[in-house]
Amino acid sequence: MRIQEWKRTLTYNAMFIVCGAVAGMLGPALVYLADIAQASVSQISILFTARGVGNILGALLASRMYDRFAGHHYLIAMLAIVIVGLLAIPMATSLMMLIVIFFFLGASEVSINTGANLMMLWLHREKAGSYVTFLHLCYSAGAMLVPFVFVFSTWLSGDFGAGFWLIALYSLLFPILLLRQVSPTFESSGTTGAIAADKQKSRFHAYLWVVFLYVGFEITIAGWLSTYAVLEGWQQDKAAILISWFFLALSFGRLFAVPIQTWIPAKALIYSLMGLCILGSVMLISLSQSYLAFIALVLGLGCSALFPLMFAYANSIITLTGRRTGIVFVCCGSGALVAPSLTGPIIESLGVAAFPALLLGLALLLVWRWWRLLVIAGR
Repeated sequence: MRIQEWKRTLTYNAMFIVCGAVAGMLGPALVYLADIAQASVSQISILFTARGVGNILGALLASRMYDRFAGHHYLIAMLAIVIVGLLAIPMATSLMMLIVIFFFLGASEVSINTGANLMMLWLHREKAGSYVTFLHLCYSAGAMLVPFVFVFSTWLSGDFGAGFWLIALYSLLFPILLLRQVSPTFESSGTTGAIAADKQKSRFHAYLWVVFLYVGFEITIAGWLSTYAVLEGWQQDKAAILISWFFLALSFGRLFAVPIQTWIPAKALIYSLMGLCILGSVMLISLSQSYLAFIALVLGLGCSALFPLMFAYANSIITLTGRRTGIVFVCCGSGALVAPSLTGPIIESLGVAAFPALLLGLALLLVWRWWRLLVIAGR
C-alpha cells in the first residue's frame, strides 16, 4: 500500500473512534442527562428520538454531499458540529436544549459514519472488506472507552460533564489531518456494475431491512443495557461499565473477524454471529442479573462483525455510490430511532422484563430478513 493510502486509512480509523464515542455515549450518560435536565426515564428517552431523526436527516443530506463535493471537506464540517455539540452538553439546562444538541450530534455523527465507510470503500475498492471491518473495530473501541472516560470524568469533576469535553478535545485532531489529505473518489466496480438495475434495486431494498433491524438491535443494547441494570438495582457507575463489556467483546470480535474471513465464508460467519445474538437475548430472559456482565459479552460478540461483514457483502452485489450509502445510513438512523425510542415507554408500561423480550424479537427478525436477502441475491 502506498504511503498516502496508509495515512488516509489511519486517519479514518482514528476518526472512527470519535464516531463510536459519540454514538455510544448516550446510554452510559442517560441518567446523568436526566439529572441535569430534571427529566424522568421516559422523558429522557426522547433523546434517542432526537438523535435518530438527526441520523436520518443527516444521512439524507450526506447521500447528496459525498457525490457532489470532496469527501474530506464535508467530513471537516461535520466534525466541527460534533465538537461544538460535545462542548455544549454539560452546559445544557433543559431537556429541550439536550434535544437540539443530540439532533445535531445525530446528524453529524451519521455523516461522519457514512463518509468514513465510503472513503474506505473508494480508497481500497475490491480489497475493502478487511479494512471496513477494522474501521468498525475502531468504532466499537470508541464506544467501549466512553464509560471509562465518564468514570475518569467523575474523578476530575464529580460528574460526567468533563467527559464530553475530553471527547471534543480528541476530535479536534481530525479537521487538521483531513485538510492535509486528498479525498478518494468513486470508481464503479465492473462486477456490480454489470448487474441489472432491477436486480440491484431488489437486493438493495432487502439489504436496507437487514441494516434497519441490526442497528435497532445494537443501539437498543448500547442505549438501554446500563439503564436496565440500574432499574434492576445496580449502581450507576457499575451499570455504565456493562456497556464497556459489551463493546469490549464487540471490539475483539471485529479484531478476530479480520483473519477469520480468510478461512470461514462470510455467510456462515454472519449466521454464527446472529446465533450469538439470539443466545444472548435468551440468556437475558432466563438467567439472573448476576450474569449481566457475561451476557453483555455474549451480545457484544454476536454484534461484533455483523455490520461490516454485511456492508462488505452488499458492496459485492450492489454498486454503492454516495447516494446509496447515504440511504443505507438513513436506515441506520431509522433503526437507531425506532426500537431505542420505544424502549423507555415499553419498560414503563410493561415492566423492566420487556427489555430482554424486545431484544429477542429484534434478533429473530434480523435472521429472517438476512435469509430473505440471500434468497433474492441467489446466494
